[in-house]
Amino acid sequence: MDPTPLHQLSAPERARRFGAIRLLATDVDGTLTKGNGLDPEVVAQIARLCARGIEVVPVSGRPAGEVQGLVRYLPGVRRGIAENGQVEVVPDRPVRWLAEASDRPAIHALALEIGADAGLELRITADDRFRVGDVAFERDGASDAALAALIPATRARDLFLTWSNVHIHFTTISPDKGAALLSAAGVDGHEIATIGDAPNDAGLFVAGRFGATIGTADVLRQRAVMPAMPEFVTESTESEGFLELARLLLGAQP
Repeated sequence: MDPTPLHQLSAPERARRFGAIRLLATDVDGTLTKGNGLDPEVVAQIARLCARGIEVVPVSGRPAGEVQGLVRYLPGVRRGIAENGQVEVVPDRPVRWLAEASDRPAIHALALEIGADAGLELRITADDRFRVGDVAFERDGASDAALAALIPATRARDLFLTWSNVHIHFTTISPDKGAALLSAAGVDGHEIATIGDAPNDAGLFVAGRFGATIGTADVLRQRAVMPAMPEFVTESTESEGFLELARLLLGAQP
C-alpha cells in the first residue's frame, strides 16, 4: 500500500500521531537540501523545532567529517549519525562506532570489481577522505534498476550495497540508519519521527520501530527498490517535504 499523505490527516489525527514526538531524525541529501544546497528555510525551521523541545538529528550517508561540520553549524543540533548508521558524531569528540570498524581498502577493491563486471566505471566520492567506515562512489546518473542489479554480486562478495540520490555505498554490514538511531537516540522509539527520500533511508521506515515514519514525495517513484516504505508521505519533494513535516510537528505539539 502507498503511504498516507500527511495533508490528509485531520487535526485530531495529527495531534494523536505527532503530539508526543520528541526527536526528529532526518536524512540530509534530498531531504534537507533543494537542488545541491541546504535550504535556508530548513535551517530556520530546525532552529524552531529545537527551541520547542524537539531534537533534530541528521542521519546521513555523508562521511563522519562532513556530518561533524553540519552538526556544528545547524542551530540547536548537537549530534548526528553518519555513513548510513555506522558512526555517531558529536562536535569536539571522537566519533563513536555504532557498528564494527571496517577494512575500507578491501571494500574499495571489491566494489571496483563489482562495478567493472557490470560495465560501470565507479568513481570514488570527493569526500572519501573524510569517511571512516563505508566506501562511497558518485552515482553519476546510474538508475535505480542498474544499482539494484549489482546487489547479487555484492552479496556474493559478502558486502552490502545501498544508495542515496547522490552516492552509492558499499559496506561490510547491512546499512541500517534506523537500527543505529535506536541504539543512540536515548528516547523511546514511539517518541521519534523519521523522514527520508531514498533506499538508504529504508531503515528509518521499518514498521513498528518509530512513532511516525515519513517519506518525501520522492519515495513514491522508487517503490520497486525501497526495502521498506514509510507510513506517511509529503506532498512535495526535497526540502519542501521536510518543511511540510516541520510545520505539522510544530502545530501538533501541546
